[in-house]
Amino acid sequence: MLTQMTSQKELLELKSKFFATIAHDFRTPLAAILLSTELLENYGHICSEEQKRQYLRCIREAAEQINDLFNEALTNHDADDDMG
Repeated sequence: MLTQMTSQKELLELKSKFFATIAHDFRTPLAAILLSTELLENYGHICSEEQKRQYLRCIREAAEQINDLFNEALTNHDADDDMG
């Protein structure tokens, strides 16, 4: 009984760490997207074309980073399903 409780506690700790890591990994590119879109919305009319391209490039790269994170998570999930 004690071993089962310990295993459940360890599993909960692993889940907690996993979601904390995922949250951090997603927040960084999302913050870049939000900031860049806000800058374009509020200051796009006074930005140079090069600045606008930089903001758009930042948005695209952050979106690609999020996409990569999703793909990695799905790949790991599929691999876990294949093992189980």
